[in-house]
Amino acid sequence: MLKNKKDKKAKRPMSTKAKIRRIAEDVIMGCLIVIMFFSAWKIYTIIKDYKTNQDIYDNISGQSRDGEFTGDIDFEALRKINPEVVGWLYYENTVIDYPVVKGKDNDKYLYTMFDGTYSGFGTLFVDAVTENPFKQFNTIVYGHHMRNGSMFAQLERLKDTSYCEEHPRLELITPEGKFHLDICAFLNQPADSNIYTTNIHDVGGREVYLETVKQLASYTTNVAVAPTDRLVILSTCAYEYKDARYMVVCKMIPWEGENIDMSYDADTGEADYESENDESSEEEGE
Repeated sequence: MLKNKKDKKAKRPMSTKAKIRRIAEDVIMGCLIVIMFFSAWKIYTIIKDYKTNQDIYDNISGQSRDGEFTGDIDFEALRKINPEVVGWLYYENTVIDYPVVKGKDNDKYLYTMFDGTYSGFGTLFVDAVTENPFKQFNTIVYGHHMRNGSMFAQLERLKDTSYCEEHPRLELITPEGKFHLDICAFLNQPADSNIYTTNIHDVGGREVYLETVKQLASYTTNVAVAPTDRLVILSTCAYEYKDARYMVVCKMIPWEGENIDMSYDADTGEADYESENDESSEEEGE
């Protein structure tokens, strides 16, 4: 009588090459798992840091004023946190709602928040060489282009002229008073651009500066600017090429009812330039 039993084949021993391949696969899989968990942890810590830093600025904002932005900033309370405060910058419908400081150099506030906390957020700061922030011909304010859209990252939106048309004005509050910042021009320039020149005392130098802005601008608006006006240049990193910078040139205009003397010297030369600039700016701003 025949037995219908299948012969069981003995397992062949794994070759050395197969063993090495199996070990390599296990190692690769283990590395991928480690990388996955590390990446998740990194993302978590970045998000946590973003929230922590934003909470700090929200708290500072709460101490500087009561509720919604009205232009009433408590600089006495801000000075108790940081005596180097020189202003407050606000841009409606964006996250730009921050204090502005001026340090002894341009390094400190790259990685120091307003309350002294070390952070990649940093603080909006005026160029340290500025002689009289917001009271001279031009004042340059720097801020980081953060990946979560905070600090000056919102300035990138102004590459689009339609966005500028819809949001043509920021607000600047200083101990001196309240100012509108009407946008005059948007530039994408290298970090060594001549636009970073400040403390320009003579009218001729200011005229050259304004003409340079017009020539280098990606676009200009119909906001007329004269050598006797006060300008604020907002600057942040751009990533379109090495050491690129976005620059937004704004004209300071006192709020209605603010009794502020905008003059800062006896030099003039305003009429000729303003007339010429007004016409050309309308053409370039279209």
